[in-house]
Parts: sequence; structure tokens; C-alpha cells
Amino acid sequence: MVLKERQSIPPRTGAGFEVPRGRLIKVIDIEGGQVADLVAFRFGDPAEFLSMPATIDSNASIAAGKGSDLYSNLYTVMLHIIEDTVGKHDLIHPACSPAMYRAQYGVAGDHPSCERNLLDALEGFSMRPVRLPTPFNIFMNSEVGPGGKVVVREPLSKRGDYILFEARMDMVVALSACSVEESACNGYLCAPIGIEIWGV
Repeated sequence: MVLKERQSIPPRTGAGFEVPRGRLIKVIDIEGGQVADLVAFRFGDPAEFLSMPATIDSNASIAAGKGSDLYSNLYTVMLHIIEDTVGKHDLIHPACSPAMYRAQYGVAGDHPSCERNLLDALEGFSMRPVRLPTPFNIFMNSEVGPGGKVVVREPLSKRGDYILFEARMDMVVALSACSVEESACNGYLCAPIGIEIWGV
């Protein structure tokens, strides 16, 4: 494999990428403790997209790691996890949004958000959806306890940790370096996220 693209996504921002089938996507926690929200759409057909509900249903699990497949809303495998140095990610939380910041943290105004970062990144590919699907929240450390209580803790990822995917279809991928500084989600400090795309 040859490195086709490498980018460091600054804190609280996002980026989009066209990824042909068979290429590898490596998402790297550059400094440690940083979540990255990932969404994907079939190239040329935004009606098919990476779906966390379909992934949970297909795998009968709310966990995903090395060896796991991530499915589209049409129950087609979109991404396969080849390597994963952390093994702890989140499949249930929506992307942070201005509405979330207002409701949960009382933050008004133009707060950076993964929702906006992802939508803006997709717009560059003429694929801005009306409604953003729930992302695959890479390195996010959420725990489901007794009675279904969900607690978000600081990520387990350290400097240089990564997850490596294989694209199983032609797709557009958008990635956001999560914007939450108000909770343990990113350890109360936002940092950059690295991405590499490898191919023949």
C-alpha cells in the first residue's frame, strides 16, 4: 500500500475525503484523549450511509473493534476494522450540536460542533444530508451501566493510538475532531486528529 493522503485535522474542525473501495483509512489520536466523529456515504448515492443502528443490529453488540464490520442503513458492509490499538469506541451518541450545547451546557451562540463540521465537510462533495446520521465515535469512552445509565468518561486512547479501516465500497467519508471541552468526552481539552488514506 502507498500513502495517498495525510492530514492533521485541527481541534474543533472537520474534513471530508473521497475513498475508493479497497483503500485503508487510518485515524490517529495525535496527542491522546481525543474523540473523532466519523460518517460515511456511498459515493454518488447519499441515500446509503454508515448506520450505527444497523451496525448494532448486525453485530448484536454496542461495541466495535478489531475484526468488526460497520454496516450501512441498507445492511451492506461499508467499513471493516483491520487494526485497533484502543478497542473502545461509541456507537450510540449523536454528533455534538448547537442544540446539545444549549440544552446540556447552557452555552449559547456559535459553539463549534461535530454536526456542523461534518455537514460542512460533506457539502464539499455535494452530499450535505438533511439529517446527519449517528456517527461512529472513534475513541469515545462511554459506558452503559445498570438500568441503562450511560456515562461518558475520558478516552482511553494515548498519543499515537489508531484505528485502521478497509473501505468495502466507494464512499465519501467525513471526520470531525470533536468539539466538546465541557465534559470528560475529550478530557476537557480538544486536540487534533490525524487521518491517513492508503491504497495501491
